[in-house]
Amino acid sequence: MFKYICLNLAILLIFIAGCEEEKYSIEMVPYEEGIERTFVFSELSSDDEREKLCERLSTLYEEQIDPNTFTFWGTFNEYLPNDIGGAGFYTTFATDMGTTFIYSERFRGNDDLNYTVEEMQLLCDRYIDFLMGWLEYELGADPDFYRLWIFCDDNLRQDAKNLMIYFWLSNILQEYKSDAAEEMVMRMKHYVVERGYHGPREMHLFTQSYEYDQEQVLPVIRRFVSEQMGYSYGQMAVDRLEFSSDGERAEESMRQYILTTDFFQEAWEAKKREENNPYADPPDLSVEDYVLQDANIPFDMFPSTPYLEVKLMCKNEPFATNGEWDEESKQVTWFGHIAGKGHLPTFCHAAWSVPDEIFQEEHFGCVILRDELLSEYCIWRESLDDVEAEEWDSFISSLQPSEDLEEQVSSFHFWDYQLNAKEAAAQPVDSAEKGRNLILDILKSDEE
Repeated sequence: MFKYICLNLAILLIFIAGCEEEKYSIEMVPYEEGIERTFVFSELSSDDEREKLCERLSTLYEEQIDPNTFTFWGTFNEYLPNDIGGAGFYTTFATDMGTTFIYSERFRGNDDLNYTVEEMQLLCDRYIDFLMGWLEYELGADPDFYRLWIFCDDNLRQDAKNLMIYFWLSNILQEYKSDAAEEMVMRMKHYVVERGYHGPREMHLFTQSYEYDQEQVLPVIRRFVSEQMGYSYGQMAVDRLEFSSDGERAEESMRQYILTTDFFQEAWEAKKREENNPYADPPDLSVEDYVLQDANIPFDMFPSTPYLEVKLMCKNEPFATNGEWDEESKQVTWFGHIAGKGHLPTFCHAAWSVPDEIFQEEHFGCVILRDELLSEYCIWRESLDDVEAEEWDSFISSLQPSEDLEEQVSSFHFWDYQLNAKEAAAQPVDSAEKGRNLILDILKSDEE
């Protein structure tokens, strides 16, 4: 237990650096009306878990196409199945000029950032409360202990919360960019040095030695306690701080302190009631039990999470995605471990457009809208009401490649706009402006 205690105290006081796995595979083939999705899983830790997952997937997918490889298949519209935890969406915007496809999906993790931060704050408060109680148990009779108490309750409490958030951010950034994570680690070291817990040289020596000997944190605690109480390290280290001279003594001291707490007494009384025995043995409680009595660890410090591979077929290369595009296979691929508890969710997204080349060439002489511009056009066209949409589609279908094409597009207004422009004093909203400008910008650039 002691190494776990030291590890957590080191997070708060100083700094830390930081089997067969479950595998999930998802392949998707989109079309305008929906998307086909094939889900495969393997290497689950137990037969019971595999059976439970199969039962749940059977309610989400249309069929299990291969029971030997645990492969499920189904078709979906806007909402994708919550097969391994998360939420996914697939949206299409179809027009005469072409179609835009948008996919996004979250896998596990936690995007309730406010909750995560609040739980981290509570966790830090609990550890600082324990640390202060433990030190008071051993040193409270010293007339200068109040100095240490004030520092712990104010400076150390705030620094611990900031370091916990730094550590959390470092874990998140590591999943996206190693350079950013390295910088965050260095920021943590700098923070510790700037606030006087270590000197610049000692900081780096400590972090290196701590990797192979976690008890290196004990001399730091002893020095920290001595300085805050106004003594030199030598004055206190020999006798007053003997309770933290080595790991076994520190662990036993913490255990004895827990026996004096209301938390221990309440747990013992609860055990007596549960066993219906007024002479029940006292519970064996750890520091973790004390700290987590009304808090949750908001993130997995060293998570072991499943591996995920997602493949999405796209007719054209996406104009926006955080995946890897392969031109030969016409696929976007995402791969890596799924985010653990308290981490930002694993997130996949892609947006691409497929122009109707025949229609555009027939009415404009060439393909004028593709990729992101076509996406803007499709979404704008979808925003029109039924009357406006019919009027606009009729207008676009009437166009032919000619010298006055630009003038025809420039002069177009919806019927209700023309009516309101004559009758109203104020200028009415021009709903056609966005669509006109998208086309005109291309026509004008072609002329140049």
